[in-house]
Amino acid sequence: MNEILDDELNGSFVKPGRDYKGDAIADYTEGSRLLMIQCKEPQDSSVYFVWAFLYIHILIAKNRREAIKLAWNKDEFRDQLLGWIEDKTEDDRTLATNIVSEMIEEASRAKVSVVSSGNVIPGND
Repeated sequence: MNEILDDELNGSFVKPGRDYKGDAIADYTEGSRLLMIQCKEPQDSSVYFVWAFLYIHILIAKNRREAIKLAWNKDEFRDQLLGWIEDKTEDDRTLATNIVSEMIEEASRAKVSVVSSGNVIPGND
């Protein structure tokens, strides 16, 4: 039991970088979330979302400035995304889906709820 706890505690401090088939993946942050929102449309499919999410995070890891410019040009983003996934297989898509799911799940676990201590700061009540 202590070994499991030690692994969890150690893992919370040191997180190895993620990659997809050798390409580094940037962490999912509020900034990368903004870029992802910029790159997609409400009617996009879940498959598109997975590939777009993974691709933008790979682009951020490679060259943040270029990823930002590309996010504001949806047509060019889609064109490059389609070129990037051209040779991908169903197994590649499954791997991509698992990575994206893990990243989103980790981000949701990192949310903190503020619990009132009962102390009221004068003027803020």
